Amino acid sequence: MPSESLSASAPTDIIISAESTDIVDAGGDVLVSLKYSEDGDDAVAAAVGILGEPTEVRHQDSTNHYPEVDGTSWGGFDIVVNRYSAEVLRTGEARLYQPAFSVQATSAITDANVVITAVDLTRVGDDFDVVTENQPANRIHTDDAFGTRSVAVDLPTSFPGVIDDAGIEMVYGAITKAVSDSSTVTQIVAPAYLFSQS
Repeated sequence: MPSESLSASAPTDIIISAESTDIVDAGGDVLVSLKYSEDGDDAVAAAVGILGEPTEVRHQDSTNHYPEVDGTSWGGFDIVVNRYSAEVLRTGEARLYQPAFSVQATSAITDANVVITAVDLTRVGDDFDVVTENQPANRIHTDDAFGTRSVAVDLPTSFPGVIDDAGIEMVYGAITKAVSDSSTVTQIVAPAYLFSQS
């Protein structure tokens, strides 16, 4: 269950990190912390309680690569609830790399004037090349086939953010993206793999 503040303050910022997204007020108090490992429907309900009614709700059926999803948008900020075919692994292990939901920012501010940033203060519209400065090489990826550039701006701390997958380092966390022929950040997603095009 998302942890919510008893404060009735208005939200001013949405802060996206590798393991959670916090909605905070002008004083920096966390109004709700949405942890990706927790129930996605509860996260949407908590966000509605803070941000108000969404501007759009959508559904997408599963594909060979992605689970069925339900998306809820507040004009520039989305929560996408993953509906995996099996809710729990047969071993009972936690799904560290299959979150209950993910978030994405496609704007620097919601329709209701709530500012959206990654935890490192990156916003949609920022200069992608500046965001990549001083980042380790394994946190930056260019995919010419899909026409995107990506950089991991935050990695998880409670479990590994870099996974060795058959000799390839897979980076997982909060990812900012730009189209390959532009130097403008167009999207922030979390949690996601650096190579993911979802």
